[in-house]
Amino acid sequence: MAKENKKVFDGIYAQLEETDGNVVLFDAKGAPSVIFEMTNPVLRLCTDSERYMVFQDVLANIVQTLGEGYALQKQDIFCRQRYHRDVPEDAEFLTRSYFNYFEGREFTEITTYLIVTQEAQRGQFVQYDPKKWLDFHSKVAKVDDILTEKGISHRKLTKPEVNEYLHRFMAFHFQHGPFSMTNFKASDEYLRTGSRIIRSYPLVDIDEINLPSVVKPYTEMSVNGYPVATDVFSFLAEVPHADCVVFNQVVQIPGQRKLLRKLQGKAKRHGSMPDPSNKIAKADIEEVLNILAVDSSLLVNTNFNIIVSCPPDKVTPVTSFLETKLYECGIMPSRTAYNQLELFINSFPGCAYGFNPDYDLFLTLSDSALCLFFKEHLKGCEDTPLTTFYTDRQGLPVCIDITGKEGKVKMTDNANFFCIGPSGSGKSFHMNSVVRQLLEQNTDVVMVDTGDSYEGICGYFGGTYISYSKEKPISMNPFKVTREEYEQNFGEKKNFLKSLIFLIFKGNEAPSKIEDMLVNQAIVEYYEAYFNPFTSFSDTEREGLRQKLLVAAKMEDDYEKFATDMRDIEEQINAPEPETKTTVRALILPSEERRNKIIRQCRALRAMIVDRATTEAEKEKAASKIEVYKKELHETSMLMKIDKQIDHMEEQKRRLKVPSLSFNTYYEFALERIPQITSLEKIHFDIRDFAAILKQFYRGGELEVTLNSDLDTNLFDERFIVFEIDKIKDDPVLFPIIVLIIMDVFLQKMRIKKGRKALIIEEAWKAIASPTMAEYIKFLYKTVRKFHGIAGVVTQELNDVIDSPIVKEAIINNSDVKILLDQSKFKDRYSDIAAILGLTPIQKQQIFTVNALNNKEGRNYFKEVWICRGQNSDVYGVEEPPECYWAYTTERAEKEALKIYLRHYGTMQEAITNIEADRKRAGISNYLDFARKVNQQQKVMSLW
Repeated sequence: MAKENKKVFDGIYAQLEETDGNVVLFDAKGAPSVIFEMTNPVLRLCTDSERYMVFQDVLANIVQTLGEGYALQKQDIFCRQRYHRDVPEDAEFLTRSYFNYFEGREFTEITTYLIVTQEAQRGQFVQYDPKKWLDFHSKVAKVDDILTEKGISHRKLTKPEVNEYLHRFMAFHFQHGPFSMTNFKASDEYLRTGSRIIRSYPLVDIDEINLPSVVKPYTEMSVNGYPVATDVFSFLAEVPHADCVVFNQVVQIPGQRKLLRKLQGKAKRHGSMPDPSNKIAKADIEEVLNILAVDSSLLVNTNFNIIVSCPPDKVTPVTSFLETKLYECGIMPSRTAYNQLELFINSFPGCAYGFNPDYDLFLTLSDSALCLFFKEHLKGCEDTPLTTFYTDRQGLPVCIDITGKEGKVKMTDNANFFCIGPSGSGKSFHMNSVVRQLLEQNTDVVMVDTGDSYEGICGYFGGTYISYSKEKPISMNPFKVTREEYEQNFGEKKNFLKSLIFLIFKGNEAPSKIEDMLVNQAIVEYYEAYFNPFTSFSDTEREGLRQKLLVAAKMEDDYEKFATDMRDIEEQINAPEPETKTTVRALILPSEERRNKIIRQCRALRAMIVDRATTEAEKEKAASKIEVYKKELHETSMLMKIDKQIDHMEEQKRRLKVPSLSFNTYYEFALERIPQITSLEKIHFDIRDFAAILKQFYRGGELEVTLNSDLDTNLFDERFIVFEIDKIKDDPVLFPIIVLIIMDVFLQKMRIKKGRKALIIEEAWKAIASPTMAEYIKFLYKTVRKFHGIAGVVTQELNDVIDSPIVKEAIINNSDVKILLDQSKFKDRYSDIAAILGLTPIQKQQIFTVNALNNKEGRNYFKEVWICRGQNSDVYGVEEPPECYWAYTTERAEKEALKIYLRHYGTMQEAITNIEADRKRAGISNYLDFARKVNQQQKVMSLW
């Protein structure tokens, strides 16, 4: 630094004080400023152009609120940091491996400050103006209110924070941790401080303003053939070789009337000289005046300055990068920025009025100037007790609430999910990562798999891995129910058993309503017979049955039968009365006694009719009464038959015994009871077909053990259970039944155990994707929500989603969390799935940026995934350390090599640690190549 400029930094500020509820920074001329730290509201690569427009409106509102005599300064600081996270000593081995893998990784951090500055009065001395002072604090409060109302995260800096901010800016050191000052050396081209160069790149050369004729708050770049909205200056996060970049944006709001008069006079002068360039200038000025007259825009003086810190030998590539990116935006930066020290000093926070109006500021409309403000932020960690770590688009670990409902911000009502990803997209790898993190956070997980995808992670956590085989089939007793379950949740259990029986009996064909009614009634009566054995009908039950059977009898009573019955009754009335008379047996006569009494009354009335002493009127009355009695006799006869029928039903129910609960006893009960019901109701049901199809699960049948053996109760205490049923995936009968009863096991576990539970069904879900199962799957998805549960399905075929109604009705409509992996191969026919999943155009754009960015260099096995929770969606990276890769791998050769190490070292942790150390020691970067060498030797590397 030149000798006369040794104290140039001494004259920047006058004072920093806390007053009237604000920390106010005064520059050398007395202009007060208040500094907000804020988060730009637009997430980088969100692809939603509307968000940029909304923030543009917020900034415009702030500028309009501040008005004349104020400046708005915004500084976005892009600083290279190194990742660090404190990991508890008792953390799981794979968790420690995860964060150790990312330790020290470089990333760009974006910090944003918004500074409101009031213009100081011109003159040698600054005088206190109480009215102006109150107006300043009022405007600061209004800016605070606008940001709060629009939901933009922000806060005012404290006095120590402002002090640190100013010193960090002077040292141009924004990396975390301590920092120190060093000497500055200024030249026309840059500033040198220690081993770094600081250079300013003003965006506008005052002598020739090269800006695009049309500016928008965002620009578009093509990703995978899709136009994606992004910030005009998003490239500032990617400046090569730069350790820090500060984008300083300043808008001064001068007196409008004076400027308007000046512009109008300038337009007249241009119009007075008939010259093509003057005509263009006049037209431009008139267009600006028209905009000012129509819109609420303001004339503002602006300065945009990019300040970069980099090593001395990297200035040329940094300059080349910035110029290239700015040219792409239609901006040609100033090539004559020789006042480097002045530009740097005037870019200090709160120095918005320090720029020289002759060569540092250019006049434009406020709306145009605000289009050039930076508007993006990077992904951050969510505030949630349940953390699932992914990486952001630049490779930095960030945690999200995968359920969408446990975090501070509630995005969903339920945590159910479905995951779609074609083969090779990293679907199983991603699910392994999610399952690991769920298990580490006290979640009970039950998985149904068809491909050994979770054998490694199950072994690591010491879970129970149940693999189906003919020698050791998966067997359960889904009919076994405790009295407590029967009294509290029988409706749910009944629906499950009904689904199970129809799955065996009808397959994918939907049952008829009659079939549904019969099976439903048989299940209800089966459990009633077990828990409350039948002895006899109560009087109330008998009366209810009597009325029900009477209605049924009347339904069957056609005219011809009625006429025959009436002729029989007529003959009984006309028959001679027997000599032995029936005595009254009770106060309330049974139906037979009542019938005899009515007949006697009818005979007496008939005698009156034939008696000559009876008048015609009396005869007519007696005949009428006989007709009434005849109808009563008809109904009494039906009641007599019904009473006998009820006696028979009582005897039948008494004979139906259920000694224990199992498929065997249900089968026996149903084959006896269903024919009784069909006979009583006079309906058709092919009981022989029913018996024949279900017989294979009955005593002595091929599959008897499947539904008649009690499940190991210890499974309910296991935190992680994997059912591997790959060996029966082609069995059309057994496969769906096993999947279904596993789901029932999960439901029982879910009700019994406290805490979070998850059921994840991989490709096996297709076995139960039938109309028969639709209602049960809906019930499952809705029920898990009540018990702090998660239900999820994982599939790879796009057609599974498009072609299956059950996917849409039962799964998609009941899942608030959607997870999609690389869908690029389906790009040309994605409209169908987008319609079924209810994807917006913005979400479709996000999905097709998956794995399409140039962000894979220097990273381990890495795939991206799109996650939507409610309406909140974004793309995340699945990047795991080598230790996790060995635990997750589905490659058979790699799994076999790991088993060799497991046999040698005894524990999965030791096996993973040593196989990875040996791979690095051998200098083999490819996991599969090293695994093949291990398999070839059939022993660990130390024994080769």
